[in-house]
Formats: sequence, structure tokens, C-alpha cells
Amino acid sequence: MLKQPTNPSQSGTFAYILLGLLTLTCFSFGTVSASSSCVDPKDTYKYYDNRIRNDAVKPVPSEYYVLSYSWSPDHCADVKSRNKRPGGRDYLQCGSNKQFGYVVHGLWPQGRRNKRGGYPRACLGDQPKIPRSVLNKYLCMTPSAGLLQHEYENHGTCMHDPALTNPTAYFDKAQALHKQLVMPSKKLGGSAAAIGWFLKYNPQLRAGMLYHDNYSEEWRFCYNNTFEPILCPGKNKRSSSRSKQTKSYNCLIKGNISKKSKLKKYYLPGHKYYKSMRITPRTGERCFTTEREAIAAGWKKAR
Repeated sequence: MLKQPTNPSQSGTFAYILLGLLTLTCFSFGTVSASSSCVDPKDTYKYYDNRIRNDAVKPVPSEYYVLSYSWSPDHCADVKSRNKRPGGRDYLQCGSNKQFGYVVHGLWPQGRRNKRGGYPRACLGDQPKIPRSVLNKYLCMTPSAGLLQHEYENHGTCMHDPALTNPTAYFDKAQALHKQLVMPSKKLGGSAAAIGWFLKYNPQLRAGMLYHDNYSEEWRFCYNNTFEPILCPGKNKRSSSRSKQTKSYNCLIKGNISKKSKLKKYYLPGHKYYKSMRITPRTGERCFTTEREAIAAGWKKAR
């Protein structure tokens, strides 16, 4: 896990040398370490396949990419204890002795750069379950077999280059981009100081090539179809102006928590309250892609 760079103390030569060694270690690219293995024999969760409905397929041409990072402790704070146990869905990320900070949520092909044109999704329809032997290589980047499967089926199948639409090629490309970035060890909000931090420790970037999404609290980096950093199309202004777009993108199924009863219910498109409902992640509310995912997380279907 990457560490926040610090200034050398003035407590003597030994301390200075020690800090220098630590700093070199802290600047290893990637989450945990580029050479580490995050395979855990207790991480045996098997039910991570997705089912893609025909009406979810959106083969929209992609004109650029977004690499999105989420803060792992926020996710784990909302995970039920049973899912953190060995064999549980979130054991590796939230229950093992491995510590994760910013992890890759996904590499997402995007629609038109100049104006709204939709975004591609699940372009090849339902895909077979990816073997663990393939996914193990990427668990330090994205410590969840379920999330990796989901990202490939929903986003990896829509890569602009057809050669990148198989699982290994898709994850290799995401990992290559991931290793080029230095991420902080502490959660950063969308302040000017946070932007400055990223630009200082990632000199290949400049202002406008990344943004903080205030709704999902994720950091996102933009690339063209040849994976060179670019100014994020239409997203360099205030991230709050993108809230409606973000809600639509992330929330196919809305997981609401009642303020009074604390009951967890999920709402499908077509429900009379679906359009007006706003999901607030900081209160524990979540977005889901499938009903199966919502039920597994402890939500019940709203009548």
C-alpha cells in the first residue's frame, strides 16, 4: 500500500537515511506492491459470476476511457460481518490481514468526447465466469473476484480495441495504467490541495486530466483511445454538476436505507419512487447492478 510522502525530520543522520529508505519503499507503483501476490487461501468465494440481461447491452462506440479509484475502507465499512469471514464475498478486501487503500474500481470505456452520446455497457452480452487462476494476478489492484468479473462483463467487453476485449488483455491494460500512478495512502477529498498532490507526484499529468467525483467520492483519470492522459471531456468543471449523470451511471438498482426504520430496500427502474430517489453513499446507501447482488448485500426488494 502506498504511503503518503513526508518531509525528512531533523533528528539525525540515521533517521534521515531510514526515512529515505522508507520513502523509496513507499513509492512502489500499484496497490500493496507491484510484485506482491494478494492471493489468500481463505478467499474461496465462488458465486461471483454476473448475469447480463439482454436489455442491459449497450454497444455504444467508445471515444475515451476513465480509470476510477475507490477508497477501500469506505466500502468495507458498509460490508456485513458475515461477508468479511473466510469464504465470504468481501473477505480478501475487508477481512484478511491485507490492508488496502485506493483500489481500482474499473477501467471504463466512455461515449462521445464532444457531447453526450451515452456510454457503452456489456457489449458482448453475458460472459462465462472467469477462472480464479486468471483473476489472481489482479487482486492487488482490485481485491475482489466479484468486482473483477463485473468490470470485465460490463466494461471490458466494450474496449475500443477489439484485441483488449478478452479478460486478460483488459485487466493487463488496467494494471499497466494503474502502475503508472502514485496514489496517496490517505483518503483525499476533491480540494485544490488534493489535486495539487496528484500533480506533484504524478508529473505525467496536468490539471484537468483527473477529477474527484463528489457523489461516489472516487478519483478518476482520463485517457484517449491510445491510453495517453487527456483533459477529461466536459468534466473539468465542478464535479457536483455531474451528480445526475453519475447517479444514472452507477445506479441501475438503487439501494435505499430508511431514515426512520433503517430498513434496507432496493428499487428497480419503473418503481414510482425510482426517479426521485437519491442515493447517499456516506450513510451506507448503495448502488447495485443486479438484484442478486442487492439481495446478497442484505437489501430487500421494495414493493
